[in-house]
Amino acid sequence: MSADIPNKLGLFLLETVLYPGERKNLHIFEPRYKEMVANCLAKNMPFVIVRGNDRQINEVGCVAHIEHVLAQYADGRVDIQAEGIHRVQIIRIDRTKAYQQGLVEQYNDTTEAVSLIKKEQLIAQHIKLLEIAGRTVDPQYYQSEHSVSWLIGRNCGLSLDQRQGLLEVQCESERVQFLSEYLAELIPKVVEKWEVRQRIMSNGHFKDFPPEKS
Repeated sequence: MSADIPNKLGLFLLETVLYPGERKNLHIFEPRYKEMVANCLAKNMPFVIVRGNDRQINEVGCVAHIEHVLAQYADGRVDIQAEGIHRVQIIRIDRTKAYQQGLVEQYNDTTEAVSLIKKEQLIAQHIKLLEIAGRTVDPQYYQSEHSVSWLIGRNCGLSLDQRQGLLEVQCESERVQFLSEYLAELIPKVVEKWEVRQRIMSNGHFKDFPPEKS
């Protein structure tokens, strides 16, 4: 683990998947999570967003840092914006608090090698998908400290199972290959069938589009 991130963190169980570098706005209303967020804010600590519920929890999640408090309410509810930092694997769960905590270890890639040709091909596919959806994106968007797979994986219409599967892959080249094959199948369907295009554009898959070029 990073020296400034403890290895025991609160677990926020959601039917969602967070990627490194991705931002999510969260409405905190359950008493246990109000307590967790209050502790995180008081101690400037992150927490883990992990897909799961009280019956089943995935082993791999993403550490999230509270970037902004968007709104606070008299009854203790709070709206926050959280940003993914890096992945962790949950080794053991502690249920001594109202909210669950996890003993976690950093979940790193085993290798960073990725073909530049494959990377550029994936970026071109993603830009094509955005163009079909009526959006244009500055190619500089893809020049990020985060892996291109995280940038593209968060807004290309993946199902929750696919998003979780991608989160658990420990090789950037494998993630790039998966996304490229996924888009190769998706794009022709979007081009050929207007109803598919309309569904994708309206069901929230693309709500986190990067900004358009000015």
